[in-house]
Parts: sequence; structure tokens; C-alpha cells
Amino acid sequence: MSRTIKQLFKGYLLQLETIVNKVPPELFSKSLVDDMFSLEMNAKIAANFVLRGYCPLLGKEAVSLMSDEAGKAAVVRQIIETRAMLENLPDICFFDDSKVMNDKAGFSEVQLCQSDFIYQYIVPNYFFHVGMVYAIAKSNGVAVSKGDFDGLHSYPVGFSFVVEP
Repeated sequence: MSRTIKQLFKGYLLQLETIVNKVPPELFSKSLVDDMFSLEMNAKIAANFVLRGYCPLLGKEAVSLMSDEAGKAAVVRQIIETRAMLENLPDICFFDDSKVMNDKAGFSEVQLCQSDFIYQYIVPNYFFHVGMVYAIAKSNGVAVSKGDFDGLHSYPVGFSFVVEP
């Protein structure tokens, strides 16, 4: 594997932090609809999925840095602390698919080999929750773009594929 899962997670934690930093504090309690998590909770859950997936690969209990503290500062702190903790953990250069990882996905029990655990469970859940952060921010007028999400795209201010100037 040319890029480690640790590098992938560190890079996308930076993208989550980029999006979160653009969101005004008053929007952290917003959600897309009433029965969904808020922007704040989606950001916390996304950051939490990184260590929830990485630690078990090392044979360690999953660590959660989520706190009951509310607000933008708490979310940013969790992302930064998650990235710092990840930085201090050993690199994982390959998955041992003879090992089964267990977790709870809603009301389901997940039992997957290491590579499936990461690529079919942890990574999609991370991006689902980051996608919710992005969608809530965007739907509330925050100037976020696909480049904030992936760190690659760039567009001129005000550009739209759909709306003509």
C-alpha cells in the first residue's frame, strides 16, 4: 500500500477541520431535519470514527475523545487531539485479514476482517458524517466547496455549475 491508512485519516481530519473552521458557532446545533444529528454531533462522530477504526487494528481498545462539552471549540479540539493521537500511534502498513474486528453499527453487530472493517465500515461512516457536516453547513449558507471536502478541487469565488451569474 503506497499510502497508509494513517496518512489517509490525518489528511481527511484536516479537511474536516477546514470545514468546521468555516462554520459560524451558531450553526453547530443545526441539522438537516429534526430526526438527524446536528452539525456538531456529526463532526464529533466523524472524528471519533478515525480512532474507533485505527486503534483496534493495533490490538488496542478503541479510544473516544468525544466530550460532553458543546460548541465549535470542543469540536475543533477533538479533531486536533484525534490527529495528534493518531500521529503518535504506529503506522499500519498492511491489514491482517485473518483477524476479525467487531463493532456495533446502530443495532447491528459488525464482524469484518481488518481490510473490510476499514474500507467497508470505518471509512464510509467517516465520510457519511463529514458529508452531513458539509451538507448542513452548505444548506445554511456557509461558503464551503468540494475543495474544502477533498483538499484537491478549486473553484473561483461564486462559481457554480448549476447557477449562471
